[in-house]
Amino acid sequence: MATKEALQLYLSSIDKKTYYEILRVGRDAGPLAIKAAFHTFSLLYHPDRFVDSPGEVGAVASEIYKRGVEAYRCLSQRVPRERYDRALARGKIRIDPWLPSTRPPPPLIRTLEMLARTPDAKKLADKADRFIAIGRLEEARVQLALAFQREPENEELAERLQFLYEALALEPP
Repeated sequence: MATKEALQLYLSSIDKKTYYEILRVGRDAGPLAIKAAFHTFSLLYHPDRFVDSPGEVGAVASEIYKRGVEAYRCLSQRVPRERYDRALARGKIRIDPWLPSTRPPPPLIRTLEMLARTPDAKKLADKADRFIAIGRLEEARVQLALAFQREPENEELAERLQFLYEALALEPP
């Protein structure tokens, strides 16, 4: 049975290995060869094999096994494997298509129209949004000021109007 140190050493090196290297198969390996390689990998690193070992040994083996599962899932399916091979050609050795993107979703942008509450103010705010989109800030300011006159208690419209005044102050004459 592998020691904690040996497993830890292998785990630290696994980030530098391709999925093919983790499963110890060639890039031309077919589905049966990949399945057999994963079976062999599982016999070595499956967490159940380390049930009687100290907890930290099982935890390290579990991390190694997760990477093997990731490699198997990718290489055993045609589309993910083709995508991986393209990524590998660009130097990326790890890709996990089953995980969500690590990039956070874009923030929800609340338009001026969304901030306005009354139908009349919403129309004016929509016009202001359109003027901002095409870079006509002075016209946007006029529309937003009119919307704010309809809703003087709307703090968000007041804040956006202030931003617009500040942006206009930065424009060259």
